[in-house]
Amino acid sequence: MAGGCTRMFTRAPPLRDLYRDVGAREQPPLVVIPGAFGSRLLDERTGREVWPGRSARLLLSNYRSLEVGIDEDTLEPVTAGIKPYQVFEQGLGRDFYGQALHTLESAGGFVRRNPGDPVEPGQRNYYVYLYDWRLDNAAAVRGLHDLIEQIRADHVAPGLRVDIMAHSNGGLLARYYARYGTTDHLDTGVAEPTCAGASSIRRLLLVGTPNLGSIQPVLSHVRGEEMGLRKVPAEVVATTTGAPQMMPHPAVPWLVDNRGEPVRFDLFDIETWRGLRWSVFDPRVRERTITMKGGGAQGRRYLEVLERFLAKHLIRGKHFMQLLTTQTPPEDVRPFVFGGDCEPTVARLVLEEMRGKYYARETRESVVNRVSGIDYDSLIHDPGDSVVTRSSLIGRCQPGQREHRLQPGARHSKSIRRGQPDERGRSGRGVGSSPRESLLQYHCPWNHPDREQDQETSQRDSPH
Repeated sequence: MAGGCTRMFTRAPPLRDLYRDVGAREQPPLVVIPGAFGSRLLDERTGREVWPGRSARLLLSNYRSLEVGIDEDTLEPVTAGIKPYQVFEQGLGRDFYGQALHTLESAGGFVRRNPGDPVEPGQRNYYVYLYDWRLDNAAAVRGLHDLIEQIRADHVAPGLRVDIMAHSNGGLLARYYARYGTTDHLDTGVAEPTCAGASSIRRLLLVGTPNLGSIQPVLSHVRGEEMGLRKVPAEVVATTTGAPQMMPHPAVPWLVDNRGEPVRFDLFDIETWRGLRWSVFDPRVRERTITMKGGGAQGRRYLEVLERFLAKHLIRGKHFMQLLTTQTPPEDVRPFVFGGDCEPTVARLVLEEMRGKYYARETRESVVNRVSGIDYDSLIHDPGDSVVTRSSLIGRCQPGQREHRLQPGARHSKSIRRGQPDERGRSGRGVGSSPRESLLQYHCPWNHPDREQDQETSQRDSPH
């Protein structure tokens, strides 16, 4: 995690001066992989942009056009006619990937190319991998593989190894590709890493990647994905098979009660969602879905299919996370991890029951029955970048009161800068008082067994 708290800088670093001679260095092609929502989606049948559309639509839309179709027989997504076609650079006055790409070109000397474009000797080229982020990563890796093969053909270099800079979910799909190539193991969750894609990658840079998942996709399923002034409805989120693959790893505590004790519900078991009456089991969501899908028996049939669809892809999400946290051979690609730890970031939800309804509380203020002596800010939040916690970024976890050593397998290379105290006086180390302390006993699992130096680094960075 490099960079520490960006608030300590009063002006932008002089990138042009720092990288003035960078053009003289040999550089393989760079592949940039954006995260969720980072690729613009086009409906080729109508010519209409499904995501994000014009600013007014982005701000006020009901986002139902993002819904993914479902094959009732296979419970697989159906996306005929929808394709990613551009990177989402800017919207609603906010920068998404525009500044990053501009910096690559202006300071890094890179030239953007499309697959199939002719290349010039000595030129520093970069490509953006566009994918339908609504779908699961095991499907997206096939497109990544095809892109790399086309880059090799364009450069007339069959054994060429590319550099990859991947943001958020893009880092997860890149890691899966490095480990398993284009093979989909998510139905069984059982596979030995072959490092089939690692031979195509020279360097892998992960930027804000939730290597142990994020609570945000859980919240999106519970209350919808907040966007502009409105939300992507929960029933629409439930059709996106990619979201469960970003949920917290099965070994990571994600739910506590109002006393701070862990609630051991399996996040990836459909019965958890049914029992809590969340997502497609929320009575309001069910009523709305039945109405939107024709009402009566027709609407109820769609809802039943949607339940089975969600059940299947929750399990696939669980397997995806588990497959990324098994030990891999030394030839697995070694990632360089970049992220932030200066913002309080939701890491756990507080479960409250009121009048027979279960609520997922994500802020201290929203907890109604607060218990004296419990620091709910620290209980709910960890240091992070406001979406991805530091522990997820670098893969540290000891869930609950039992030790569980994750093995993401990559030989982690990192540069740590401690966060400055936040407005509540908490440091970036993220150590809180009991019971939070008993929930979060971190240690680093990214070490390769024969790398004593990395193990020493892990111990030095541990808060214990």
